[in-house]
Amino acid sequence: MLPCPPRRMLSLLLLLALALPVHGETLSICYHYGCKQRGEAVLDALDNHQLASLLAQPDPEHERQALAQAIGLMNQMAARTTPIGNDRGGNVNDNGPGSQDCIDHSTNTTTYLHYLLEHGWLHFHRVLEPVWRAPWLVDLHYSAAIEDLSDGLRYAVDSWFFDHGLPAVVLPLADWNKGWSP
Repeated sequence: MLPCPPRRMLSLLLLLALALPVHGETLSICYHYGCKQRGEAVLDALDNHQLASLLAQPDPEHERQALAQAIGLMNQMAARTTPIGNDRGGNVNDNGPGSQDCIDHSTNTTTYLHYLLEHGWLHFHRVLEPVWRAPWLVDLHYSAAIEDLSDGLRYAVDSWFFDHGLPAVVLPLADWNKGWSP
């Protein structure tokens, strides 16, 4: 059995560990209407722990509720290194750098969903390609989408309606396609 290092050595090792740069995983984030600009969101081990804990759910319904929260949280995380924190719900109140339309939101949310899936935190859903609707011919709108693995029902995962960092709405795709709006 090796003797424990002296306290001074432990303190030095702790200080050295704290001084080392923290590397995280990066996600490509787009903004400025139609993904005209890109930035990188950096998620670290603490972010991943928070997301994993949030998504540890017992069934598809609770996973969808947690996904709504996770998308809002991931947008907050992305705002640490990109200007998307300036985004407001819809398009009318947007002003300045980091503003996002539904194309930006659906693209970023799909990126987030793939990140969650690749880390093994989605147990009851698969990620679909972004979807679009035009219920009144001129009201084109995009959203991310998921499919429930147990029954095949599809859901829109839409963060465009709400101010930055708030939970997304997760609702049946059939309802969203009819023009649903909060």
